Amino acid sequence: MAIILSGVTLSPDMIWEDEVGSQQAVAQTNKRTLGGASVIQYQQLFEGRPITLTADQGQGWLTKQQVLDVQDLARQAGNVLSLTIGAKTYPVMFRHEDAPAFEATALDQVGAQAPDGYYTATIKLITI
Repeated sequence: MAIILSGVTLSPDMIWEDEVGSQQAVAQTNKRTLGGASVIQYQQLFEGRPITLTADQGQGWLTKQQVLDVQDLARQAGNVLSLTIGAKTYPVMFRHEDAPAFEATALDQVGAQAPDGYYTATIKLITI
């Protein structure tokens, strides 16, 4: 399953950490009146879903070039990006409020120095 972030092809083995657990589709509040009755307000949510993509020690590694390309995307404030995972495409932005929105670490010291080194990474996005 291909994963593409605004033209940057990522490892298809990256993990979508919050794919199932973050399906927050409804917002709701419950307040009491002075008489003790509940006033419940609710709204269906369509945007604002977090998407966290992770490459860990075991899978989904990124190349140095992929890291540099994603880093360039993350440095563009207010940029609306296109994220394609398999057959679905999502309009997204980086979650800069949940810093760091993008981080990467070389798998080893040799990889950090080599132009073809591999990295673990976390990419934090939000649907808009």
